[in-house]
Amino acid sequence: MCGTDRFGATGHNIGLLASFRAWTAGLALTFAFLPTLVHAQISFVDTTNTAGVAHKGETYGASWGDFNGDAYPDLFASNHRTRESLFVNRGNGTFVDIAGQVLTWRNKPNADTHGASWADIDNDGDQDLLVSSGTGNLSQLLFNQNRNLVNLTKERGLTTTNLGGRLPVWLDYDGDKLVDLVMTQFGGIAKLYHQGPVGFFTETTTEAKLLCIRFHYAQLIDVTNDGRVDLMCSDQDLFPQKIYDTEPMPWRKAFDATKPPAWLKPVPKSVDSAIADFNGDSRVDLFVIGRVELHPSGVVQSSATHFESHLTDANKGFQFVTAGKVKFDLDWNKQDVRTTTSFTRIEIGAGGRHPADLPFTLDPADASVRGMPPAPTTQADIPVMRIGHDAATKRWTVVVHSQLNETAPIVFSEVYFKIDSTSAITGLTPTGLLPSDTAKRPTLLTNRSGGFIDETAAAGLDAPIECASVVAGDFDNDMDVDLYLGCRTGASNLPNILYENLGRGTFRKVADAGGALGPVGIAFASGVGWADSVVTADYDVDGFLDLYVTNGLNLRPRLYGGPTKLFRNKGNGKRWIELDLVGKRSDRDATGARIYATANGVTQLRVQDGGYHRWSQNMKRAHFGLAGATQATVRVEWPSGSVQTFDGVATNKLYRITEGGGIVAVPRTVAPAGP
Repeated sequence: MCGTDRFGATGHNIGLLASFRAWTAGLALTFAFLPTLVHAQISFVDTTNTAGVAHKGETYGASWGDFNGDAYPDLFASNHRTRESLFVNRGNGTFVDIAGQVLTWRNKPNADTHGASWADIDNDGDQDLLVSSGTGNLSQLLFNQNRNLVNLTKERGLTTTNLGGRLPVWLDYDGDKLVDLVMTQFGGIAKLYHQGPVGFFTETTTEAKLLCIRFHYAQLIDVTNDGRVDLMCSDQDLFPQKIYDTEPMPWRKAFDATKPPAWLKPVPKSVDSAIADFNGDSRVDLFVIGRVELHPSGVVQSSATHFESHLTDANKGFQFVTAGKVKFDLDWNKQDVRTTTSFTRIEIGAGGRHPADLPFTLDPADASVRGMPPAPTTQADIPVMRIGHDAATKRWTVVVHSQLNETAPIVFSEVYFKIDSTSAITGLTPTGLLPSDTAKRPTLLTNRSGGFIDETAAAGLDAPIECASVVAGDFDNDMDVDLYLGCRTGASNLPNILYENLGRGTFRKVADAGGALGPVGIAFASGVGWADSVVTADYDVDGFLDLYVTNGLNLRPRLYGGPTKLFRNKGNGKRWIELDLVGKRSDRDATGARIYATANGVTQLRVQDGGYHRWSQNMKRAHFGLAGATQATVRVEWPSGSVQTFDGVATNKLYRITEGGGIVAVPRTVAPAGP
């Protein structure tokens, strides 16, 4: 094994990067005519209980990192309004939850925590953690001090409490080898914080002219082709909302959805996205779950006498027919039964009477339930829930109004119904649903020389789906990148989907998701919840990527969610390498580094982009499936502009590459070297 190392005195070696990309693009064109590789089976097994990571309840994403530096991935889950989990990997396939040892979490077990991300913030050789939180709360900046997470949020400059924080994103925008912070938020404008001196932060949002509004996550992707990752802001209306070139100050908008350039057409209503080189041409592509709601509305019937419904925003409802008495059990953000006994916004029958308590049972023989209450006429009248019965048809009608008309402002409303009748329920029909409340096709944007091209149909990915989260990875180690999606409706969990890449960016759906279907059924009565987030890591370091799936997406019923699932990849004998990068002239995490692995005449690309997606973070470790190759050539283009190449790298090993240094195999019981 040998390595070459080339450093420029200052700046980025753009010419070298451009020439290498041109070479790899030509290489990919040559390989397009090679025979398709033989694809191996993808198979997962549920190890949730045996691994010790079981949890049931609300969730808000999850994040993989290496908390204790033993090279085995550890797992953070915010659990939203219940106490966080920090599952430390024992290295034998099991985990232990040490969240109770973190003072902040022990003192505030019901904090409104959201997405979190790991990074070596202070370049001391271990991973620190930042947990975002809802408006009115401080974020949690937790420095890793001798394997203790110490909260230094106020002391280090993150004192803002009016952030509706969603996901922290780390990048070194000024090249000073210290990662800076973008805090995405749904309640307003993103905040940018510059780090300097080490471990201390100052807000520079205005200086950078960063203006991303109401979004759940951001990702790092190089669309300007200058060898640096740009900041891409998501958006539930049009994805992406904006992309910023972060090298100059103020930042330059490379993309704006309000006036999009020809090279990228935005996708409406996105909920999550994955960045990867799907067709093997050494350019990163985009897979977007779009045209659907993050919290969709809908109704699902699970038995002759029971159904559930989730209704959010606009004027939505349902109708059904039954001759029996009907029990209405509901949880509504405008009617929090924990703190009030007034039910004036729930109106029943033509007279608009109110229930006395929750749940309540209505008898069709009771004249007071007949007819519908008057429709709201002023903004002050909404939100309101109207319930009525038609004795002639035995039809019940339920409508939740949070908007006077299609152009009026919407008052945020989210309600979950559990409906039971003493006799059969028929004719269950949703009303007022939006097109985005139902399944729609995703979008694959392939990065071609002229821009990002919609090649969804050609890739075999145009079937309608109703999913919430996506991760990309080579799950069968056959040298191309596959897709796995967590799926749900508003009131049920659907089977999760695994798409196997057949080579050059065409996909087929794997039966039963290779054993990782997840919990399926009606959300509450079956106890399965709603798919929230999928994150991937090789948790047992056997060379095959595993999956962690959370199922507590909905905010109602409060504190309820389905079981999380850990799916271990059973493997198939294909070979691999995994790489941890240690920056020296770059930030410690080498954010933005491009990593190439070449074996058997095929070159693959991975980018050190933090692994960010909605509320979540995949393990940053680079994983390459290498089929039957026993060795590979590895090339790293560091953010500083330096380039290193290593030949004859033996496969089936985890390595650490230090910028300006060498490549060494990592014993999986020894912590990484210090700074």
